[in-house]
Amino acid sequence: KCYREGDKVVIVYCAEYNELSSKPLTLMSVDKSLITNLIEGEETKVKKLAAKFEDLVKKYKIEGKIVRVNGEPGHGIIKVAEDEKAAMIVTGTRGMGTIRRKLLGSVSEYVIHHSPVPVLVCRQE
Repeated sequence: KCYREGDKVVIVYCAEYNELSSKPLTLMSVDKSLITNLIEGEETKVKKLAAKFEDLVKKYKIEGKIVRVNGEPGHGIIKVAEDEKAAMIVTGTRGMGTIRRKLLGSVSEYVIHHSPVPVLVCRQE
């Protein structure tokens, strides 16, 4: 157990627009419907996450909030931890294979190496 009474929980959510980053884009080639669909999809995910989080904080009587960040997830997590003066970062893993993780890197590895505070990494079930 790493939670102590009085602790606050901050969930950091970073939208990933993989479909956009995988295609070369110019100002004239942007498909507005693709962008709209991606944004709407991310908004739906955020609303579901927020509802689930609200249920959990009420159930366990914990104070908390969700912070949305843009850009690289690792950078965003570290920035929020610094801004919120976090005592610890808890993160999960996405279960990438060894080769894919070596090629792409992993958010949890980035956070471990750049965090100013202890990091707890939980394996995916």
